[in-house]
Amino acid sequence: MAVLNPSKYMELLPIEVRKMLTRVIETLDHSFDGTWMPERLLNATYHYIRNRGKLIRPTLTLLVAYALGNGSFEKSVLPAASVELIHIASLLQDDIMDEQRIRRGVQTPYSLFGSHTTMLASDLIIAKAVELAIKSGDNDIVFELLNSSVKLAVGQNLEMELGGKDHVTLDDYLKLIYYKTASLIESSMIVGAYSAGVKDDDVVRKIRDVGRFVGLAFQIRDDLIDYLNIDVKNPTLVDDEVNIVKILSRNNGDINASINTARKLLNEMLDNAIDVIKTTINSDILVNYINLLRI
Repeated sequence: MAVLNPSKYMELLPIEVRKMLTRVIETLDHSFDGTWMPERLLNATYHYIRNRGKLIRPTLTLLVAYALGNGSFEKSVLPAASVELIHIASLLQDDIMDEQRIRRGVQTPYSLFGSHTTMLASDLIIAKAVELAIKSGDNDIVFELLNSSVKLAVGQNLEMELGGKDHVTLDDYLKLIYYKTASLIESSMIVGAYSAGVKDDDVVRKIRDVGRFVGLAFQIRDDLIDYLNIDVKNPTLVDDEVNIVKILSRNNGDINASINTARKLLNEMLDNAIDVIKTTINSDILVNYINLLRI
């Protein structure tokens, strides 16, 4: 089991998608051009824009738009950038709530600038995400991302409510990770479809299913990585963190069996996603990209 280098996710992308992803990055890099703010707030706001991760969410937006738009997906750039900004805002909030000092191998804005500045940076980023969604010119995109932002807030609160409790069930966990993680990955794929002009309710529903399965698998994978402490760039699991291995092993105490059960659930989610893709989008590129999440 290993953490893939971000370049592995890039290698699978068609050149057209890579070019669009470069435009998304440029949009993010210039998000606050012309907006004056104190230097500390500016640095907190740009921290995760500059210290980027794998950009999985905006890439999923672009891949869905690429597949459904038959290669024409110019309108997907702003929605993809908006998706990433919403994700970044959630990271800032998560850092504050968890008092996280290291993420992606560097100090967090919370550690560098404090909770107040980090909170305000989060507010700025959410406002900019809404602005970009509106500029996309599609109200369905705007409402999808607004609804996803609401779910993320619910997920953050649910994580706080469940943290440290002994009675958390697998159903509780799946509900938590849907709101906390899967909802935005789901929306990332939906706005990709909308940006390609897809409005058919049945197709949208199936893509939503794909996004939910991928999002659940993504968080289960992250929890396994956290539990096994195999990502040296991030800190180890904290005692009160809600984690699937801890939940599964609580009754029988068998850690290895619980890890295997979690891996099986992760791969089942990915299998479900791929089954739906093959009947809806039929994109080998998207399937191969999603398969990188297997462990």
